[in-house]
Parts: sequence; C-alpha cells; structure tokens
Amino acid sequence: MTDLKQCSHYSAIARVDKDCRIDMQTTFLAIGDVHGYWQSVRAAISQAEGVLGRLPDFVLQVGDAEAHRNEEDLAGCHTSEKHRRVGEFRYLRPGDISTPMYFVGGNHDPYVSLDQLSGPFPAPWGIDSLGVYYLGRSGAARLHDSVTVAWLSGIYSANADPRERNRTVKSRGYFSVDEVTHAISAASVLGKIDVLVTHNWPSGLHPSLGDQPIRELVEVIRPQLHLCGHGHDAFVGNIGITTIHALAVVPPASIWWNHERVGWWRLYEKTDSGVIRCIGVGK
Repeated sequence: MTDLKQCSHYSAIARVDKDCRIDMQTTFLAIGDVHGYWQSVRAAISQAEGVLGRLPDFVLQVGDAEAHRNEEDLAGCHTSEKHRRVGEFRYLRPGDISTPMYFVGGNHDPYVSLDQLSGPFPAPWGIDSLGVYYLGRSGAARLHDSVTVAWLSGIYSANADPRERNRTVKSRGYFSVDEVTHAISAASVLGKIDVLVTHNWPSGLHPSLGDQPIRELVEVIRPQLHLCGHGHDAFVGNIGITTIHALAVVPPASIWWNHERVGWWRLYEKTDSGVIRCIGVGK
C-alpha cells in the first residue's frame, strides 16, 4: 500500500495501488485553490469516484475557493481587477456537489459574507441542501465520525491589527494569534489530529511561501497530514511526524497563472489502524 510520505506529486492521474483495500475505509478528497472554477470541483469528485468505485466520504478544500453566491459576496472579497469574477458557485444546485465538501478561507474569499455566519461550524454555505460547508476561522472537529480535522482560515501579516480587521476587505483575509490559539485548544479536546487544513504553507519549506504561526501550529498539533494551498504548485515535505501536502491550483485557473496542475487533487483513505494514506493524485 502506498505510504503517505511516498505519494509523489509526479504520480499519474488516479494512480492507485492494486493492493489497496478501499471499500471499507473512510476516504476523503483534498482539492487545491479553486478560484471560482467549481466545475473543477465536480470533476475532481467524479475522478475520485472512478478510482474508488464509490464517492469519497467527504472533501476538504484549502481556501481561495471563491464560493461567491452573488455580486455582494464578490464585493466582500479581496482580489485583483484582472481576476475579479463571480465565478461558477452561484450556478450549483443540490446534487451537483455529490459528497459533503468543507472549505477554509484563503486570502481571496468573501469574508464580509462568511463572517456573518454565526455557527456552529462547520456551517452550511450556499443554497439549502447544496452540501458545501465553511469550516470557519479556526477550530477542530471529527468529520463523519472518523477523521479528526483542525483548521485555520486566512494568511498571516505581522503588521495586521485584529482590532482593525473589519475596516478593509483585504485585512479580513488575515488570521489572528487568538485564532491560532483557538485551533490548538479545539484540537487538544479531540486528542490526536489526523488532518490540519490551512491556506498558506508553514514557514521553512519554501523561500517565499509560509507563515511562522502555521509552522508553530503544525509543531504543536502534530497532525498526520497537513493540507495547504496558496502557492498554486504541488509540494511534498515533512515537519517532524507530519507530512505536508501542498496542492496545486485547479484547472483552468492553472492556465491563468501559468502553474503546473499536477497534484491539484489528492485522494486519501484512513485505514483501520488509523493511518492516513494517499491513494490517488490528480494530474
């Protein structure tokens, strides 16, 4: 069986080891930055279903989903004029996202609207019965009775004042130290954390990417797997016992930014022994 640490982002699409016993395991799909291209989300779920012979139990998404329901949501999202668009989320109907999907906020998400959600988190987002959920600013939960997930939305700015966060759309995309502390506290209640989901990378793995508070979060929580995005290219690394999987931006957004699309989704299973293994990589 493919070990999580050996699941290279150069693997072919939907590569699965022949000896994988996936029928009885909990499985989940991870998807990179969506940037409003929600048909790619549907495509990834369909490809994962082809690998498994059934739908994955749920989906995790690493931020910059740009799940805009309307122009008002778009107005509350910090993004450049060149890439400013409502996107495809508004066209989704019940059944289009065929398995529950959970997303964190990136630095290009509609926080003015997202921050109006009162919780509890994860909280439904979009029309009724769509099956898409916002995880919230920070926290931890057991998803589908089997996988413990901790999360943190946004990116870090040393100059950001959390008391001033609501003054500009851009500043809403920064997380606070208190939210990091809350994620740690919530994770400690659950005990062992299987997956940590953040938007940016932890520091120390890339010369121009990474947040030090996220690094500290990884080192304290010590999850099996840390999923992140933001950099738009796939990456595999380690911090202590934690395997880091950064996901690539989804197609066709990869064309806009001229980034490699290999690794824009990854498929995982949690075995009976509690080990999380990567069993497929989108190319």
